[in-house]
Amino acid sequence: MRKPVTNQITVKGQKIENNNPIVSMFDKPFYTNKEMIEMLDCTEKTLRRYRNDGYLGYSRIGDKFYYTANDIILFLQRSHIDPYQYS
Repeated sequence: MRKPVTNQITVKGQKIENNNPIVSMFDKPFYTNKEMIEMLDCTEKTLRRYRNDGYLGYSRIGDKFYYTANDIILFLQRSHIDPYQYS
């Protein structure tokens, strides 16, 4: 049975309530390298750099990498730049 994606993100052991509607976009418990490359529209080398530089969280089992919805959301939130033109 697939575990539903919740509106909570765990950061350093603390659960953070995430009221972001983007969470509902994620219908899978984890994503593979191939799916992440398609989702982020990047190359395998760029995805590897995001992992190695600590920008993107992941789980590794053997030589396979897996990414949760929380990993993706945190990566996007940390990479977000607010508009500044009209402030």
